[in-house]
Amino acid sequence: MLLSISGFKPGSNSKSVFKRSVPDGSWKRILITGIIIFLLVFGGLELFWRVNGHLPSVVDDYDLWSYYRHRVYDNGVKTVVLLGASRIQLDISTGMLKKIFPDYLIIQLAVDGRQPIAVLKDLANDKCFKGIVICSMFAGWVGKENLYSQQDYVKYYHENSNPFKRLNRLIMSYVQEYFVIVDPYLQLKRILLKYKESGKLPGPRYLITKRDRSRMADYSLINVSEQQKYRIKRIGELYKKNPPMAPKEWLKHAAKIGRYVKRITERGGKVVFIRLPSTGKHWELDNKFYPKKEYWDKIASVTGACTIHFQDISGMKQLVCPDTSHLDYRQAPLFTRVMAEEFLKQHIIEVLTKSAPRFPAAKPRGIGAPRIGAPSRKATS
Repeated sequence: MLLSISGFKPGSNSKSVFKRSVPDGSWKRILITGIIIFLLVFGGLELFWRVNGHLPSVVDDYDLWSYYRHRVYDNGVKTVVLLGASRIQLDISTGMLKKIFPDYLIIQLAVDGRQPIAVLKDLANDKCFKGIVICSMFAGWVGKENLYSQQDYVKYYHENSNPFKRLNRLIMSYVQEYFVIVDPYLQLKRILLKYKESGKLPGPRYLITKRDRSRMADYSLINVSEQQKYRIKRIGELYKKNPPMAPKEWLKHAAKIGRYVKRITERGGKVVFIRLPSTGKHWELDNKFYPKKEYWDKIASVTGACTIHFQDISGMKQLVCPDTSHLDYRQAPLFTRVMAEEFLKQHIIEVLTKSAPRFPAAKPRGIGAPRIGAPSRKATS
């Protein structure tokens, strides 16, 4: 049975032709007018949000992670892969690292709130990978319960990722990097809910994700005192819920991670475990439950990896994390520069070109907590 359409009457001549009126005027003029209206609305909204302090932020998802996972082979031994959680995304300035080591490809594979052992294992089992792994590590991450924390990313890459998805995600990341208006944070539904709850529009987010998956935190946009209280309370609860293993048991688990280190180094690669800063009460709790001398200082001997601890490096331990756990974006370039000097000192990254590594001047502002009350962006909420 056929459904009737507008303009057709049952019983009418089957040869009759459906007609519709054509608007007067030039189609070209209508098209241009529509484009101009769209650009004015889009541009107006973009300008409005930027004037109110918002910056573009890229959506971090499985496909973006998979795109960079696929690139770990692109530069051979001159590839540096960053693994870990939020600290290595925030504390290390990939821009500064690229300036210092321009011949190296820097790949960011950290995942916020997840332990990196699964990705380290994946790279160890990948016979084509021969680069350098800089892995943010914490003594409390050594254990069976943390082995699969990032496994869903590894599984997605091997089972679901394909060239089309990666290309599509790369294109979208370029769009998101340059336009605030496409950020899901500023979706109309969210804006309306925020306004209904508080009578205010969403303020600038303090965390910005860049196209290379590194992140920047502007702590001048939030209540740092409240953030500190929240984090100290949370870390205390986590230690109470998950008490540390005895040193002997811990060493057995650490030795298992050493197998992944060995596979990478046997192919000519390198693995570095780096303990990034926590400060104040946070560091006191970390060192209370996992004393550095009993845990961290033994990682190198049982895993075979190079190790760097912020407490051992002049220029690192002086920095203050505003929230006790992460560095502000103003501090990241200076921290990265100090870290790069340590890489050279330990021969972790070799200078393969005739020119010496470039160490751009890093302005020393932001050592310690950022000046609250003098934000770089206007906070509207």
